[in-house]
Amino acid sequence: MATKISLITTDAKINDMIASISKRGKSVQNDIHRTACSIVRRWHESGDVSVSVRQMNALLAAVPSMARVNAFKAWVEAYATFVWDTDNSCFAYHNKRTKIALDDAKAACATPFWEFKKEPEYKPLNLDDMIAALISRADKRRQDGLKEGDVLDENKIKALKAIIA
Repeated sequence: MATKISLITTDAKINDMIASISKRGKSVQNDIHRTACSIVRRWHESGDVSVSVRQMNALLAAVPSMARVNAFKAWVEAYATFVWDTDNSCFAYHNKRTKIALDDAKAACATPFWEFKKEPEYKPLNLDDMIAALISRADKRRQDGLKEGDVLDENKIKALKAIIA
């Protein structure tokens, strides 16, 4: 169900809202980083990895859906050395990595997650390029040898080549 919104009716108010979003976005981004760094630093001080992994999972759950969650996950894996448990969709810790050195905690704080892993550049859809890549992949599979379950119809490949010719 769509949320009912009241639209902004003047250019000046739209511009004000854009400025507000920029300020609040930076504030939320910095709050996420500050909290993540605090978790890592507190882990160093307390030595209790179970609290830290629980807090990091709670922070991840609190991050807005519009945020760069994958960059945050990569940052946590690199600096806190927690692993992403795909079965349970949460961070877990290594049994052999239950402590964190002060230098590692400081390194985590020095690199915000949005700078650690840059957002990939937007690439517009180009159907011809996608078809060419598919043809190339099919040709490579034929050269390398078909595997059980592969279905590569030569007539379909010829038809695809004709489409982009």
